[in-house]
Amino acid sequence: MSEGRVARLAATAVLAATLAACHHADAQRMRGTTSARQLQGERRVDVEVEYGAGRLRVAPSRGDLLYRMELRYDDEQFRPVSEYDRGAGRLKLGVESREHRGRNRGDRDQHATIELTPRIPLALSLAFGAGEAQVELGGLALEDVELKTGASRTVVSFSQPNRAAARRVKVEAGAAEVRVSGLGNTHAPRFEFSGGMGETTLDFGGAWTRSAAAEIHMGVGSVRLRLPRALGVRVTRDSFLSSFDAGGLVKRGDAWYSHNYAQARHKLDISIHAAVGSVEVDWID
Repeated sequence: MSEGRVARLAATAVLAATLAACHHADAQRMRGTTSARQLQGERRVDVEVEYGAGRLRVAPSRGDLLYRMELRYDDEQFRPVSEYDRGAGRLKLGVESREHRGRNRGDRDQHATIELTPRIPLALSLAFGAGEAQVELGGLALEDVELKTGASRTVVSFSQPNRAAARRVKVEAGAAEVRVSGLGNTHAPRFEFSGGMGETTLDFGGAWTRSAAAEIHMGVGSVRLRLPRALGVRVTRDSFLSSFDAGGLVKRGDAWYSHNYAQARHKLDISIHAAVGSVEVDWID
């Protein structure tokens, strides 16, 4: 065998050994943990969920659990968090970054499933960084909802009516693709959305029980509004929108109205503030 071939084979062996060592090191860094707590007569809990990167799933829990959390995380970069102060009625879940660490390397392999009780009122604050999130909040008893996303793809659904009347639903998005559906099921009188860059869909379908107002602040991006035909809708805008597809709304004065606005049982007043971007209106049955 020639010296050149021997050298190439040696180099290949070294590369394979290096890749195997890196894979082994990655596997060693990944940890799994599960935590849960039973309900013990709580009447209300403030829930804070923080998850930096990876894949996140949130859903209602079953049985008599206050919460259940299952994590797979990079132990070198993150530490799991499950803190509960029963006296103060505060619950904190997720992962947090360890101090003085470099760039996160295990993000794509990280995942979390968090389940929350539908049996008692909750005030939910959820912050999600990068990756993909599937958040099902339908059927919970939410008194307040605040969602923050970074560079992510986030799908939020209120597929069933809220067991409480939320005071507010607030969504803040960075460079993200965000879809929120079933907003009418929250029974909230106020919706707030702010976005930097990205594509956003706000679906106001659901079982409406009251009139409401929505305020939308946009940087550079697009927003699609999906609106029930039975809902009376009024849209005002203070913006430099490059595109506004009114989708059948009729302009009267400084606002756009649905044809049934005057006689509709429930109304939604939408205020749009945007720098550059586009808004499109779709109607749903």
